[in-house]
Amino acid sequence: MTEPPRGAPTSGPRYPDPSLVPPVRRTNVLAVISLVAGLCGFTLVPVMGSIVAVVTGHLALGQIRDTGEEGSTLAKAGLWLGYVAIALMVLVITGVIVLVVVRTGTP
Repeated sequence: MTEPPRGAPTSGPRYPDPSLVPPVRRTNVLAVISLVAGLCGFTLVPVMGSIVAVVTGHLALGQIRDTGEEGSTLAKAGLWLGYVAIALMVLVITGVIVLVVVRTGTP
């Protein structure tokens, strides 16, 4: 009888011991939504995207704290993007109002 080539498996596939594989931690869905909405706040839907990013970011951080899921960095990034977009909108609106008041002032 011939021997199997050197290094060839002698039996079927070997699977790792399930007790040695660490459990997979899920990423919080609201954290992902917060990041996507924060990015949309600068591009597609500035007002709604920013508000959704802030609200879902805070909700995600609360859920992550309670459940131990992954995604706190995503939620914080969504919060930052949302707050920065809102601050920029407030600055632009304030600048426009100041410009209108100065231009329509009495000569």
